[in-house]
Amino acid sequence: MPRVIIAPSVLAADMGNLNAECKRMMDAGADWLHMDVMDGHFVPNIVLGAPIISSVSKAVPNIFMDCHMMVTEPGRWVKDIAEAGGKSYTFHIEAADDPMDVVRQIKATGMRAAVAINPGTPSSEISNELGEAVDMILVMTVWPGAGGQKFMKECMPKVAELRARFPDLDVEVDGGVGPKTIDKCANAGANIIVAGTAIFNAESPKDVVNYLRTRCEAAQEKIAREREQILFDPNDESALSDGDDDRGTASRPSSRRNTPLSQPRTYLRHLVARRSSGKLPPMQRGITGPGGIASLTNSIGLTSIN
Repeated sequence: MPRVIIAPSVLAADMGNLNAECKRMMDAGADWLHMDVMDGHFVPNIVLGAPIISSVSKAVPNIFMDCHMMVTEPGRWVKDIAEAGGKSYTFHIEAADDPMDVVRQIKATGMRAAVAINPGTPSSEISNELGEAVDMILVMTVWPGAGGQKFMKECMPKVAELRARFPDLDVEVDGGVGPKTIDKCANAGANIIVAGTAIFNAESPKDVVNYLRTRCEAAQEKIAREREQILFDPNDESALSDGDDDRGTASRPSSRRNTPLSQPRTYLRHLVARRSSGKLPPMQRGITGPGGIASLTNSIGLTSIN
């Protein structure tokens, strides 16, 4: 079961007192700090960069900086961020011509390698090869480039599908996450939570950090139990019987009421069923491609889970 990590986003900090703000978050119990780097090309804004990251690294001992690179040339900045003190380097798949090459460059520096997908990018863009090469996948729950946006719950099926495919991988969510939206993220399978204004602007950041962590840990335990149950007995319907699909049931046909697309178990059961029928080789972990997610969504009358 992946460890739950809370990473306040410094995009919501008082930039004029950045070092003090970072220390404040660490004192509140944050595990990481999420550093948004923007180049003005991939996204309209220009924020942070290697010199700022280096300054924070020197001012806040033992800080773990999760560097989210919203840049058009992700390979160009790998060395600079590593030398500045970055510990994790997340690039956007939309900006990479050769994602695997970027991963190799990142890992050569000793940093954790991570890949991000925008709200409009389907989870099927994360190949099995890429998913098994990275240390983390970031699912954006807002469009990148600005803080304070409204959480997009329609991104949760992507989180759930990725959790089902990669049970031990870190899956991060970023954008509009806070106490009111944490359950959707946690139940979908996210174990790394990026939250900006919800933590920085709270009267008690420590209480918010603790609440996010508690909700996530409970959900991770539940997901692990369900996975074990489904793998032990794929025909046991009890793992799908609690009906906690957040789309509601009153206006939905009964045939669709027990298909919670924001739950990892839905995709896991689909994968297990395909393996049992011989449609997948035993060691194939992914459920993308022909007959995978497309057949699942079509079978319940949906055309997309993007």
